[in-house]
Amino acid sequence: MDEHKRRIIEFLLTEICEEKGLEIKEIGDEDPLVESGILDSLGILKLMSFLDEELEIDISANEIKPGNFVNLRTICALIGKETV
Repeated sequence: MDEHKRRIIEFLLTEICEEKGLEIKEIGDEDPLVESGILDSLGILKLMSFLDEELEIDISANEIKPGNFVNLRTICALIGKETV
């Protein structure tokens, strides 16, 4: 598994799911992140901050749309690390 993808999963599980009280232990490539309630607008902002600060990946403002955060596959495509 790609290091970026692994760290994104870890961030989603520990920083987003735990904070929301969601008992999710694993996130698959196609699992719906917005529909399932894992990511909302605040969660997307937190994820973007994580990508920028921890992974040094800058997301441009025009790429901030729910369609780019549907699941792990779309996030990996967004950051140019399509390895799923």
